[in-house]
Formats: sequence, C-alpha cells, structure tokens
Amino acid sequence: MLHQPRDVAIDSDGNIYVLDAGNFRIQKYSPEGYYMDTFGRRGQGPGEFEIPVSIDIDSDGNINVADQGNNRVIVLSPEGRELRTFRFGSTVTPFKFLDSGEIVTGIITCGIVIQPVQQYGSLRKSAVFIFNGEGELIKTFCEQYDFEDNYTNPVGNSIYFALDNNDNICLTFAYQNRIEKYTADGECIFSADRPLSFEIDVIQRSELGISPDGSVYIKLPEMKFVSTSIGVDYNDRVWVMTCRKQRVIDDPEPYLELEIYDNNGILLGELPWTEDFNPDVNSFHMFGDRVFFRDEEGVSIYEYRIVEK
Repeated sequence: MLHQPRDVAIDSDGNIYVLDAGNFRIQKYSPEGYYMDTFGRRGQGPGEFEIPVSIDIDSDGNINVADQGNNRVIVLSPEGRELRTFRFGSTVTPFKFLDSGEIVTGIITCGIVIQPVQQYGSLRKSAVFIFNGEGELIKTFCEQYDFEDNYTNPVGNSIYFALDNNDNICLTFAYQNRIEKYTADGECIFSADRPLSFEIDVIQRSELGISPDGSVYIKLPEMKFVSTSIGVDYNDRVWVMTCRKQRVIDDPEPYLELEIYDNNGILLGELPWTEDFNPDVNSFHMFGDRVFFRDEEGVSIYEYRIVEK
C-alpha cells in the first residue's frame, strides 16, 4: 500500500521507482508494474528519510532522493545502498538532473515545500535556479511577478517544471496564466497563456498576527489555482494540467483538463479530465509515451500510455 507517493522515476531498463513519501521509502516495480524491491525507512542514518520530496535517476543509474527533513540529497545505488549525500542551497527542494549533471529546481510551494528565495538576495527575483554537481548556485532565470508582498511573492510564483528531450526547461505557474520554455542557459524559447474561465486574483493576502497566547503567526495567502502539473512527451509536446474552473465539492462536472502544446507553445487541443479519481497537485510524470498520475487520496499510482490516432 502506498501512502502519499510524491514522485516517480524510470531507469534505463524501464523499471519504475515510486517515492512512497508517507512510508519513508522507495518502491521499485518492473516495467509491467510488478513489485521488485523496497529501499529506505524513516530516520537520519544511511539510506533513511524524514521528508522525502522528489526522486531522480542520474547518468550513472543511481537513485537521488531529495530529503527535505534531513536537508540533503541521498544517492543510492540501483540496489538501494547509500553511496553518498550532498546538498544544494540552504534548503533541499524537489529537483531534476540535466544531462550535464547540473540540478534544476525552482520556487515550489504547492503542498510540498517553500523555497526560501530570500537566501539568494537580489537573485530572489528569479523563479528557476540551477546548481552545479557540487551544490553551488550557478545561474537563475525566469522573472517573478511582483505581488508586492514578501509571502505572496514565493507562493504566487510557485512553478511546476519538466525537461524536454533537449534539456530545455518547460514550466507552468500554479497561480499565474504563464506557460514558458527556457534553454538550460536561461534563454526564453516561448511564453504562452490561454483564455481562462475565471479571474485570477489573490483571495486573501498573507497576514502577520499575534495569537491569544502571544505567539506570532503568519497566514499564507489564498490564491486561485491555474495549473497543477506539467510534462513533456516523446515528441516534445508540452502537457499542462489546467483548471477549467475552481473546484467545488460535490460538483460532478470536470474542473481539470489536460492542455497539449507543441514545442513552440502553440495550443494543439484539450482533454477534459473525466477519470474516476482526482489527480493531486504536481501529480503527473511523463516518460516518453508513459504517463503516471498520483491520485489525490495518496494511495495509488495510475499508468497511462499516449496513443496516436
């Protein structure tokens, strides 16, 4: 049984690795979905996790797990043995490897982790960060929108990102009508938007206050979701899970759709989400023609294939 699966990765043999975050472990499956092995457990020792938030396979076939709870990346062999640990920035966040071995991450606040962009000083105006293999920040790009609030800015500029077959970085903003594509050097290839059926606004701004017991609290802003995930297929088409409207409990009408863009940002079509489960935020992971969705209940992974007609 999976509990809060956070991420999916596939190795060169097609084996599937599910980051089973709620159980503090990695579940390995064959390409056909048969269980093969389990790695990890809760803790602070070798091969142990506290708050694992993402997983990726490096060029050597090793498994890299971003563990925010222990503020480190744990590198495991394909058999699950810890090889080393490293970190990047002051707080480890969900990331992916470029072919160069560099690390891509961004402002990711949607139910996972808040990137402390203040640590980068004047560079905090960017939404995408690239580190080298030693964990040193080497470049930033993708300008943030200024909401004129220190807490609304990182939430409102949170992104989901995916890499295409040429190591270009495709991203969508969770709370803005922006879909963008950049080279690994930070050159913008395209920036797109689309008609929305609702107005984008900040429902409630962040709030700083004092509780009756005297403790200081910060209430994060409430905003309307625009996008909830992004992926790139084998033809470099960009797939974005977009809100057709804001979700209303017990409303049976689909509130999500998959939008498909070509590699130049031209909208090719939409697929209303009509499956029996609700996908979680940052829920789908695309590898060639294989697509994996996490359900909102956090106990299952569903695999689909793209079929050309």
